[in-house]
Amino acid sequence: MRTRLVLDASAALEAVLRRPGGVAVLDAVEGAHNVTAPGLFAAEVANALWKHVRAGDLEREDAQTALEEALQLVDSLTESRDLVSEALVAASAFDHPVYDTLYAVLARRTGAAVCTLDRRLKRLLDEMRVLSI
Repeated sequence: MRTRLVLDASAALEAVLRRPGGVAVLDAVEGAHNVTAPGLFAAEVANALWKHVRAGDLEREDAQTALEEALQLVDSLTESRDLVSEALVAASAFDHPVYDTLYAVLARRTGAAVCTLDRRLKRLLDEMRVLSI
């Protein structure tokens, strides 16, 4: 069965930087009939890539290519503005940053699973009873 998937920045980075967990992320993306993320996703991925460039781990051109690849992994981005009120409520209830609750709220609204490699986000998803892979 093909699923709906919310892709978080940590998982996308794992895939586009060709890290060990990237294959599983790509398999999940390919197995999904719809892949989405909050609008914040683009900035989170770009910021993480900038940190790699700044540290000397990645060339600027390679970072740009990785960003384009990461953005191609998602079918659509949902405006964070449409999620932020509910995300603030969840962040307050679960004592967790709004950045992560945006992913959880989007998944809950769309009946999707969240593909993440972020352990703290996985714990939040468990608490919120949102499926993660």
